[in-house]
Amino acid sequence: MTESTETAYLECTCGGEQLHRLTYVHGCLLTIICDNCKKTTMMPRELVIGQYTRDFRGRLGRLPAKLRSDAQDHPVRFVVGLPVKAINKLAQVVHEIKLIART
Repeated sequence: MTESTETAYLECTCGGEQLHRLTYVHGCLLTIICDNCKKTTMMPRELVIGQYTRDFRGRLGRLPAKLRSDAQDHPVRFVVGLPVKAINKLAQVVHEIKLIART
């Protein structure tokens, strides 16, 4: 899960509660867009980077245990799939950073 969108009814300057689209990158709120007037609210870059950094540290902290578990459960699949998995994860992180950089 890298980028996700959800909808919610929120108060808007265009008049009352309107449907809004909320965009997240790995659980960090990036933008809120009103479906009625298209007003876009972007979260402050410092806040998004701070949240993403904390989340990323947590993901890195859990990585050794996950790798150890995968290696013990399926050693051959782990060794064979590791290069592809590493490249895919790197691409995912680069994609997340690009999305965050747009804010």
